[in-house]
Amino acid sequence: MADPDESKNDNPAPASKRSKTTVLSLAFVTMFTMVGFAYMFSIVAGGREIDAVQAMNLASAQYVAGNIVVAGDLAERSGLDQLNEDHMELYPMQQFLIGAGTHARANQAVAPRDRHEQMEKALPYLQRAHDLGFPEGRDSEGHRMLGATLHAMGRHAQAAKHLKQAVEIDLTLRAELLPLLARSLASSITAKPDEALRTIVAHLEESSLDARHRSEAEILRIELLNQLKRYDDSLPVIARVEEDISSEVTSQMPWALQLRDQLSLQRGLARVGRVIEALPPSISAQLIAGVPIVAGRELPPETKAELNDVIKVLDQLQREADPKVAGSARLLVAQSYLLLNDPDLALARLTQARQQRPFDDRGLEGGISEIELLASRGMGEDVAQTSRYLVREIGQSQFLDFPEIVRENVKQRIIDAIAMLRGAGQFAPAVETATVTSPVLGVASSHSQAGIAYRDWGEATLAAGLGPGGELSRDASVLAREQFRGAGDAFAAAAKEQFDTEEYVPTLWLAIESYQKGRHFSRSAILLEDYLRYEERGRIPRALVAHGRALLADGNAKGAIDSLQTCIIEYDRDPMRYDARLLAAQAAADLGDRERAREWLEDNLSDGQLTPQSPAWRDSLLTLGEMLFAESLSQTLKSRELKWNERVEALRSTRPTLQLAMRRLDEAVKRYWPMPRTQTAAYSLARGHLLTAELPEVELESTELQDTARRGLSQKANAGRQAALDQFAMLSNFLQNQQRDSDLSDKQRALLRNSLIGQADTLRDMGRFAEAADAYRDMALRYMNEPASLEAFLGQSQMMRKIGRVREADLLIRQANVVLGRIGAQWDDEFDMVTRYDRAGWERYLAWMVERLDQGAQLTNQTAP
Repeated sequence: MADPDESKNDNPAPASKRSKTTVLSLAFVTMFTMVGFAYMFSIVAGGREIDAVQAMNLASAQYVAGNIVVAGDLAERSGLDQLNEDHMELYPMQQFLIGAGTHARANQAVAPRDRHEQMEKALPYLQRAHDLGFPEGRDSEGHRMLGATLHAMGRHAQAAKHLKQAVEIDLTLRAELLPLLARSLASSITAKPDEALRTIVAHLEESSLDARHRSEAEILRIELLNQLKRYDDSLPVIARVEEDISSEVTSQMPWALQLRDQLSLQRGLARVGRVIEALPPSISAQLIAGVPIVAGRELPPETKAELNDVIKVLDQLQREADPKVAGSARLLVAQSYLLLNDPDLALARLTQARQQRPFDDRGLEGGISEIELLASRGMGEDVAQTSRYLVREIGQSQFLDFPEIVRENVKQRIIDAIAMLRGAGQFAPAVETATVTSPVLGVASSHSQAGIAYRDWGEATLAAGLGPGGELSRDASVLAREQFRGAGDAFAAAAKEQFDTEEYVPTLWLAIESYQKGRHFSRSAILLEDYLRYEERGRIPRALVAHGRALLADGNAKGAIDSLQTCIIEYDRDPMRYDARLLAAQAAADLGDRERAREWLEDNLSDGQLTPQSPAWRDSLLTLGEMLFAESLSQTLKSRELKWNERVEALRSTRPTLQLAMRRLDEAVKRYWPMPRTQTAAYSLARGHLLTAELPEVELESTELQDTARRGLSQKANAGRQAALDQFAMLSNFLQNQQRDSDLSDKQRALLRNSLIGQADTLRDMGRFAEAADAYRDMALRYMNEPASLEAFLGQSQMMRKIGRVREADLLIRQANVVLGRIGAQWDDEFDMVTRYDRAGWERYLAWMVERLDQGAQLTNQTAP
């Protein structure tokens, strides 16, 4: 029976009024019986005015008399006012009659498009009549029409509910509705083929069924057995039904011939299904058109023979059967070819199924399977093109609704195909496919799939763009940035569509992450404001950190600190506080507040829950060492502009910071060598040793020092230089060894070049001129015909002059001038980056040096070297 809550409205009319309406309706029926419909219609058409109540009573009478379409038209034109209290009780009847009339008109339609259009029009009226409560005595009819309409619209779960209620209310409807109920149960979003099979078996027990209807019900039973993969049970039923209709087939009865074709199709489905079920299970198998695909799999000869036999029968059905059976046969042949490992022939049959006219769910299945097969073969452009064609076909078949289970299955299979394209590195077609299938996937899902493809594309670009030493190329960085921004745009659009759903906040976070990876921080900051407003408290810290990162990147260091401090203070137990401190330290350093920056970094390093193995601890250590070294270097350089006594005081005040910087850098190098960032730290450590030598060198300039003090200061200066020399040598040796095995990154090449020049310069400053000359010579040979060689030639020339080999020193100047002319134009941008001059500056300087050498030779009457 119907649920009372569903069959009545919130304010039902009083029983007395409903009885009065029924009496009036019966009176009109009697009057129509006596007078006749034609006469009453002539009264209405002749211009005599009747009020809304009379029109509704007239419509009710026509419904009882069987003129359902007329009843619906009269009810629609009755002029009933829902807000009129006298009319209110008739409103449910009006909605019922309009829906019933439109439903009847749909059943009279010949074209599927017209039928669907009328069903679509009838649905809201019947639904409203149900919500308000079907008219008294019309419950079974209302549920029957509403269930049939929902079934026609592809909404099978709801259809099954109403069809069940109709049968429960009126048992005489069993013969008519049980087959429809079985199909709805089998096709619903929560498909229940077992219950559908029980329903059709109960229908077959009806003694009133004639041969044709019994055979049609048996066909449905066979379909359900195959759907349940009970192939061994379905084959005997197929044989029995074929025998039952053999005489009608011999007599060429059209219905029997159609059933014969359907039975042949179902036999083929059962035989192919048995082959698929017998395949050994494989976790890695891709499901294409319902067939698990495994590379290199071979079927037994007898199985191949059976499939070829099935193909012959199905090929005949394709040529001779009606379009629906022919379309299903094409799909089954495609499955057979996939099992026979012939994807090209399978693809051809799937394309034929998609192009079938009129386009129906078989064409849809062909198109989706075609997309799956193309995606599995990495044919991204073809996938996008087929998707575009398929969506166009669906759009042109707008009056054809697919069952709920089919719609959900189609969406998931398109998403899986897009995932296959991503897995094959076909990112651009994956984005295009996600975009063009928006009418099928839905706008939000389409944007999300495009966002995932863009994001994976960006990650793949970053991975492919990593060069020697883990350094990312500039071109890859720019391209990945565009792809991540594309992901951010797509996820943001998806989130906008999902604003009133639970998916809004998670999708919004995906957009924020993508924008930040694409360094579109201003856009991410805007989205973070909404995210912070709606996200649960437990996930707020990551948003605060992201917000701080965005503000810091946009140059708003103060705003960044405000956001990051909120995370540090209010969420002092959350792991995100470590990232917050690290970013806050960078923001404070940008503001010149180094003490505050140091405190946050030290907090990370001293936090008992953070270990040296964690990235946050490592980055904090390196950042602290780098920041302290930069501060020490800056103060040391500034001190060089001061008077002697002020300079000594400035260097002494810098010494604690420098020592702490070197301690942190040394710890980082020892813990994390040879990570790329520690290689830079090792170079900074070498330069730090040189800075430690600067204070004793300046103090040596004092004239008041005793010999003992002077020797001590000299030893300190030389110790600092020796430590620097050892550090430069260690780094350069490591990089040279690595260069033998693989190319160095741009940063590593710069570190190697600077380490070599650092070694030579340090040897020079230590007075080891011969060794320095050799170091400069080695560097000149390594970087021959590159800008760096010019500095090496000058350094070697100076050392030669120091050890009295003047002629060789002069020759080196002239050689540098020759090498300058050999350095190609491709190095022009690097001159002022790695040497003291640009190309023009070197040309002027070396020309002046050579001119001096020539003048000197003339004055001494010597031949120029």
